[in-house]
Amino acid sequence: MIDFCREKLNLQPDENVLDIGCGIGRLAFPLLEYLSEEGGYEGFDTFPVGIKWCTENITPEFPNFRFQLVDIFNSTYNPYAQTKAADFVFPYEDDCFDLIMLNSVFTHMMPEDIMNYIKEMDRVLTDKGRIFATFFLVNEESNALMNQGKSTHDFFKYGIFYTADPKDPMDAVGYDEKFALNMFEQRGFKIKEILFGGWCGRKANNHQDILLVTR
Repeated sequence: MIDFCREKLNLQPDENVLDIGCGIGRLAFPLLEYLSEEGGYEGFDTFPVGIKWCTENITPEFPNFRFQLVDIFNSTYNPYAQTKAADFVFPYEDDCFDLIMLNSVFTHMMPEDIMNYIKEMDRVLTDKGRIFATFFLVNEESNALMNQGKSTHDFFKYGIFYTADPKDPMDAVGYDEKFALNMFEQRGFKIKEILFGGWCGRKANNHQDILLVTR
């Protein structure tokens, strides 16, 4: 994933990165040796154990790598939180990040949540900011593969999104490809490239679909 950001989104060592849904630092680790002291990393997540571990084991040696615990509602992963993702304001100043990464985040969010996150990303990104985000994109090809029983997820249309489990809709959420692209384009972003994943049974190196987004 970091290679994609370096090769396709031109991530530079002196740039500032925001990792949304940073977990236990999976994307932070490969950046430790790549980002210089002039660069920086911020990550936030609802997972207390991951944030605590990263804060205690990464930040002391790499002070330009910082992690924050946030309390945002998700019916699957954080069901008792009071703040909805649709209302959440990122705890950062305007125009302070060059790259934002979201790995397996939008695959657990409702449409209004994603729209708010894209608005907040627009706010905190610089005028040359880029986005790496993963999705389950439903299109003609993925629909055909699901109908053939080749997919790891069988998505059911649920209003304007798709879910693999109507009893727990946020466990795995898919979006019509055109709808997903339009959410970014409405905020003035451009889709640089789509790297389709193998979740639906197609041959691919990545599991989820990857959107590479620019200004």
